[in-house]
Amino acid sequence: MVFSGGFKGVFFGFCASLLYERDYEELRPLGGRILVPEGYYQSLRLIPPLLGAELSVTPDLTAESVNHWLQTTTGHTGRAVYVPIVNNANGRVLSRDRALGIAAAVLRYNQRHPDSPVFVLGDDVYEGSYLTADLHPQPIGAITGHDLGDATLGRMSDYTVTVTTPSKTFAYPTCRIAFAATTNQKLRDSLAHYRTLFSYGRVPQIDELSGIAALCLTPQTWVDDWNRVYRSKLAFLQSELANINDALGFNAFHLDKPEGGWYASLRVSPRIFSTKLTSSIDAFAVLLHYGEDRTDTGVALLPGELFGYRYRPDNPDDTFILRGNLAVGFDDLREATARLRSMAFALRTWGPQIEGRAKQRARAVADVDGIVSRLRN
Repeated sequence: MVFSGGFKGVFFGFCASLLYERDYEELRPLGGRILVPEGYYQSLRLIPPLLGAELSVTPDLTAESVNHWLQTTTGHTGRAVYVPIVNNANGRVLSRDRALGIAAAVLRYNQRHPDSPVFVLGDDVYEGSYLTADLHPQPIGAITGHDLGDATLGRMSDYTVTVTTPSKTFAYPTCRIAFAATTNQKLRDSLAHYRTLFSYGRVPQIDELSGIAALCLTPQTWVDDWNRVYRSKLAFLQSELANINDALGFNAFHLDKPEGGWYASLRVSPRIFSTKLTSSIDAFAVLLHYGEDRTDTGVALLPGELFGYRYRPDNPDDTFILRGNLAVGFDDLREATARLRSMAFALRTWGPQIEGRAKQRARAVADVDGIVSRLRN
């Protein structure tokens, strides 16, 4: 099936299929739940609440966490698990072993509870974008009971909607379409209904054809070359951050090494700040506004709260998390690390003043404290 709106178009139809009970023209929200890992695709947080549902965030998506969630939510209608092939914030790749464990948890649960199965959204948008050697990625929707040693468990594709797009791995971001697949006919019919209802079925033919061409005809050597470029940029960033840490005398910045994709999570130590910050949103504000109106200052990164992370001030080892982008030029990366260095040393001298003004600027745009205190997932 082809959707306009990219991944979000499919996600909207998927959520509506599971979270609404439809009786001709009457729609009744079921109030479902969707299990997601920390680092989930940030747009996921926006759509379920529109349909009366909630996200359940787990630090790590494993067989154990899925089993625990299934047991604690037994009896709830409209449940699903979001399984990305590459984590959107930290770049962790879904290994075959981890995918098999998650699939076993889902299929065995559904075998025991055929009247209230749990469904899966397989986000394969970054398939092929791998930065680490010797990985064994496994799309969740392709697993069957045969892979688990028990053919009676059936196929994950009967409970999974798998999504891919040409916008990420194949570097075609202006083609805002997505392709979705499932072997569950009822789910497919429901997706088709909501695709039409929400106008996600109006796909220009040129976009559909060019998107298919990008997926099917892009040489693997091109993808391999892009992955090598991202690896080199990652190595450059790690080296530059290490130099900054050496100059400061402590580990102020740490880049979690992603296994795939082109995003990376920058961890910022609370020690770099003079005042007590309460969230990564505050850290984001300081990085963005430390130079006030000077155009040669400011680093824009997305705060971890958008991806389900939470800063826990009672944990002395916790850090602020900000997501950065490797898909920019080396000049941009060089400028970004230079600004991080200048910010770090500026905070040593004028920390309280800089942080106070930065937080004030952020709160002039939005009620940051109110937003953070009311975060649900």
